[in-house]
Amino acid sequence: MAKILITDPAHPLAEELAALLRGAGHEVDLAPGNASSPEEVRELLKRVGTPDLLILSEYSSLREELAGGDADAIAREVENKLTSAFLYAKHFGAKMAEGGKGGILILGSLAADKPTGAVPAYAMIQGALQMMMKELALFFGNYGVRTNMLKLAPSEKEDAVFDSHLIRAYFDPETKTPLRSRVTAEDAFGAAEYFLSPAAKMVNGADLRIDGGLLCYYFDRAYKPLREEEL
Repeated sequence: MAKILITDPAHPLAEELAALLRGAGHEVDLAPGNASSPEEVRELLKRVGTPDLLILSEYSSLREELAGGDADAIAREVENKLTSAFLYAKHFGAKMAEGGKGGILILGSLAADKPTGAVPAYAMIQGALQMMMKELALFFGNYGVRTNMLKLAPSEKEDAVFDSHLIRAYFDPETKTPLRSRVTAEDAFGAAEYFLSPAAKMVNGADLRIDGGLLCYYFDRAYKPLREEEL
């Protein structure tokens, strides 16, 4: 079974995902939270050891809008979260590279492709993480370390964060998602198990969108149930 580190326990799916992975027999550690210095990350690396899978889960719930009273908070949030993800990836990735194996998985969001209207800092972070994933895949792939990204749609736990008067795509998402359901920690768990498996040994620099088709949404409601005799 694998040794796994999840970097940001503030992610709404982090603790439940950790419990599912432990239930499957994996050894899972959760980092204390955002990292701000190499020394901090190296100390954690010394304490927990080299993982088989590093899950970058940097999460932002900052609801400051672009024209808000403290729009500079967006820039600070983006910088802090990206710095943290980069430091974890750099130092833990290098340690995995020494052994010639391992993986980095970004617990990302559909917001990498679709603006939120409510949390622009989060969407900016996700867009940057997507390119960071590709750069890490290009660099660490030379040392046998694969980097990939999950793009999850908002879960029920994120309703208060993503509800917006600007963008209503996330309002009542069960009626807008073609599969008519929410993303859960079980979905992230299944994907993590796949990326840990030999079946994913050549998967590097890829993003897996797990949103039930929400990115395809353009209408007020999903299509009504299909009946063959009506065609």
